[in-house]
Amino acid sequence: MGRKPSPRVDLRATSMPTTVSSNRNRRSPVRAVAGLLAALALGSLAGCAKIEARDLIREGNSLYNEGKFVEALDAYTKAETLEPDGVTMFWNRACAAEAQVLKMKDPSEKEDRRKYADSALKDFQTWYDRLEQKTAEDEEQVKGHRLAILKADERCEDLLAHWLERQREEPREERLYTKIAQQYEECGNADKYLEWLKKRTEDFPESVQAWHTLATISFMPLMPDAENGLGYNESIPPADRIALADDVIVLLDRVTQLDPKFADAYIWRSMAYTQRQLARIVVENPETPQERLEPILAREDTMLAWKQQKAKCDLEELPECPTDKVPDAPCCPAPPLSSEEQAKDAELRRQIEDEIKGIAPAEAPGAKDGKKKGKKKGKGN
Repeated sequence: MGRKPSPRVDLRATSMPTTVSSNRNRRSPVRAVAGLLAALALGSLAGCAKIEARDLIREGNSLYNEGKFVEALDAYTKAETLEPDGVTMFWNRACAAEAQVLKMKDPSEKEDRRKYADSALKDFQTWYDRLEQKTAEDEEQVKGHRLAILKADERCEDLLAHWLERQREEPREERLYTKIAQQYEECGNADKYLEWLKKRTEDFPESVQAWHTLATISFMPLMPDAENGLGYNESIPPADRIALADDVIVLLDRVTQLDPKFADAYIWRSMAYTQRQLARIVVENPETPQERLEPILAREDTMLAWKQQKAKCDLEELPECPTDKVPDAPCCPAPPLSSEEQAKDAELRRQIEDEIKGIAPAEAPGAKDGKKKGKKKGKGN
């Protein structure tokens, strides 16, 4: 879920407070010595406390490295009581709390995990606020840890708020659209996930990757269930599968319009045509015009799927596969239909479509003049 954060060791020497005597306010030697001794005593106590605090930080680091994060947290907290104005302790305690959050994956630990997450978030911010000199790297580190904690603690709303704010600040940063979409997906909002992928294509219409991502995600419902052995998703009605495949094909057409050499688009478009072919309902003894048309459309889809493979072969400059032996290298398969078969299917499709439209064979294009001549001949008799 996340990489374990790293604590730090503060090896800075503790400083002893000094006492300065003013010539203008001289006190008696006895009082001066007494005051000096008291100041030294207080300084000594403060110095000892800081030394003990650093020892506790080291102890916490050792416990942390042993994976004893809760015990490490206790050591760091004791160090804070001895040196409340320190800085390193807050970073280390935040790291320990974050590490504890990352390991708490059981749903029953959700409440306790939230407490450790709150503690880590607070300590990282305190560490950053107390830095005397802040750098851009420091800020990025805190942001990175914050995101890791929010993700591990499954705080969807906080994460969405973060990415949406980033997008408002950087509206031309295309990758943020993907981040927001992915976050919606992780939060279980599939509609918003798809909405932001579409929004990316609208705001970045020249982005090949935006269109390709939307196409591949739109294809996902068509993916077959590996367990049933079918090449398609039987839970979706055939008409809906055809409509989905058509949508994917349109999106991939946009990809190859923008970049004709985007090879991956041809692979997915071939898969879409194959899914469309598998959705065709072919009956053994067709009776209606639509039933007679379906096998022709299925064969056309098979040819269209092959043409996508051929386009990819051409990009990769692959030779045609031999017909007399098993190929020993990558090659391009032969078309599933001959040119004669394709021509025959095209003519048959035209006839069936005319029949569906209610156009009689004699009224078909090219036969109109012949029909009129026949009538004239009849009248003459």
